[in-house]
Amino acid sequence: MTFSAKRQSNAQRRSQQSGRGNGGASLAEALAGFVILIPLALAAVDVVAFMSAVDSNEHLAEAAARGAAKCGSQDKAQTVAEDVVKNCTPVWMVQNIMVDDVDFNPGKGLVSVATLMQLKLPIPLPGYSEVKCRASSVEPIVSTPAPN
Repeated sequence: MTFSAKRQSNAQRRSQQSGRGNGGASLAEALAGFVILIPLALAAVDVVAFMSAVDSNEHLAEAAARGAAKCGSQDKAQTVAEDVVKNCTPVWMVQNIMVDDVDFNPGKGLVSVATLMQLKLPIPLPGYSEVKCRASSVEPIVSTPAPN
């Protein structure tokens, strides 16, 4: 064995010995990172699901307002808006959907419909297992009779 081969083997031994201490530190850093990253990833899943349901609720409010705009009175507008909500196909995490408010105003020529959606989040976080979101839409009344 030559002198350089001996030196090389000693250097390899030192790098292996110093590497053992770094492995434990790396493991501790990885665990600490997971403690932070996992809750963030779970919260991101909830946010994406919530945004999807909010978008669905907005489209439902628009459809209900369009249906109510074709009616001639407050009662008919309320009935049509409720029928639109009953016949919709909700997102999987929706617990309940209801018409919150219908304002049929022939003086302004507008109908306003608000829907309320109760959601159960896929990954419940403390204090946020169920969330309610409200959407409203305003459409012009298209069935207003001409004045005499």
